[in-house]
Amino acid sequence: MNGSKNDDLSRRGFLKRAGIGAAALASGGLTALPGLAQAQGTRRGARSFRLSINAERVYWPIFTGEETLVQRMRVQLTEGNASHLQEIPGSHLAPTIRAAKGDVMYARMQNDLYDPTIVHWHGLEVSERNDGLPGQAVLPGGHYDYSFAIKNRAGTYWYHPHPDGYTGFQVYYGMAGAFVVSDPAEQALALPRGEYDQVLVIQDRRFDPNNQLVYSVNPFIGTLGNQVLVNGKPNYLMSAATRIYRLRILNGSNARIYRLKWSNGLPMVAIGSDAGLLSQPVAKPFIMLSPGERVELWVDFSDLPIGEEFKLISEAFPGAQVGTGGGQVNGSAMDIMSVRIDRQETETLSLPKSLVEVPRYRIEDAVNGTSPRNIPITFDGMFLLNNRLYELNQVAKNEIVQRNTLECWEFTNDTGSFATAHPIHLHGPSFQVYYRSCIKSLRPAWENVRDGYVDEGWKDTVMLMPGETAKILIKFGTTPNLSLYHCHNLDHEDMGMMRHYRVV
Repeated sequence: MNGSKNDDLSRRGFLKRAGIGAAALASGGLTALPGLAQAQGTRRGARSFRLSINAERVYWPIFTGEETLVQRMRVQLTEGNASHLQEIPGSHLAPTIRAAKGDVMYARMQNDLYDPTIVHWHGLEVSERNDGLPGQAVLPGGHYDYSFAIKNRAGTYWYHPHPDGYTGFQVYYGMAGAFVVSDPAEQALALPRGEYDQVLVIQDRRFDPNNQLVYSVNPFIGTLGNQVLVNGKPNYLMSAATRIYRLRILNGSNARIYRLKWSNGLPMVAIGSDAGLLSQPVAKPFIMLSPGERVELWVDFSDLPIGEEFKLISEAFPGAQVGTGGGQVNGSAMDIMSVRIDRQETETLSLPKSLVEVPRYRIEDAVNGTSPRNIPITFDGMFLLNNRLYELNQVAKNEIVQRNTLECWEFTNDTGSFATAHPIHLHGPSFQVYYRSCIKSLRPAWENVRDGYVDEGWKDTVMLMPGETAKILIKFGTTPNLSLYHCHNLDHEDMGMMRHYRVV
């Protein structure tokens, strides 16, 4: 990628040079599908809104000087209340979509890129038709229509491309946005709102001297940057009052894992994880956040003096990878953003003792509680999931599950000398982390991060350090469908670390 005005920013050419993504290039199933006349799962009286989403290439002023060639999702509200769309001023990232549980969303995605694309609603429980699976990707010039009711509990979700072989490239160049859902239980709580409820999308990137993005994939590590953008902006400075804030932090990086902490020692208090609020606030010494994961923090700035400036940092930690990449090593210390207290305001909120009810699944109630469905993460020339590479629309015998059942899935990160951390994301219903362990030889690195996992609530992505095993409990829905699970290191996903499962 030389960043010139003649650069077509085509992932196709990159994949040919890198020798990956051949299945996506060869697939003949990339076609536009007709829209649905009525949203699936709608209810009478539901509030609806309609969006147009244009996947496009533009030059954007990320830095002073030459503009940066990016790919973005230009999202516009074509019907409904303006509150459904929250732009990020000056950012090339997609706006935050805000909706309430029960709302109905209609959207048309128009592909104005040079490569296939499709939009996935990460963490939202939607039908197969609306999920944005790789087999639903549309060719350049095509479009795809979505229509679904919001079924999820209040939480911080997100949306990004999901075409086979192109996901990492398209997200790296800017195609990502947050999707915030509210519900009555959350609205009844005394939590920060308005300007005190902020979404922070953190992504590491590399740029050349001409301000152009450098996308350099290491097949073992993924793509790592040497600086962090927050909401698409470098050197992010948050202007804050002496108030309490709800910070929704989304790791939109391709591969980087963060160990988050405040530089001035402020408490790290989690009130929510991937798929909604916890049952009660949880104090952590630091927060581990792998690609695809989200955390909601209760941050109290009320006692800080005017003029104080401090940082959200990622502390160094060992064991996330072997070797080095084009950017800083995964686990390097990095500055995320700065906060400056610049105005005095009066705060009336206090940290709630309890938040929302989170019914806990029981291993005794799982249909396979005594013999979990084991899904190994291994390495045989490439990283494998369930000992296989991705097959378009195909499932193995041990990837078929019965509808309306609670299951225990066991993921084991057994990649031997190619030890690398892997965040595993499941499409469909959110799950609960039941149990974690690690083999003795790799246990010290695991013990250095385990206290930062936010496993107390609902999840859709679970990080596994090298040698780690995680058991999750997941309740499958009542509708038969094809779904997906994969590594959310996006470059691993593009190279085949992705599988379908089918609910029957």
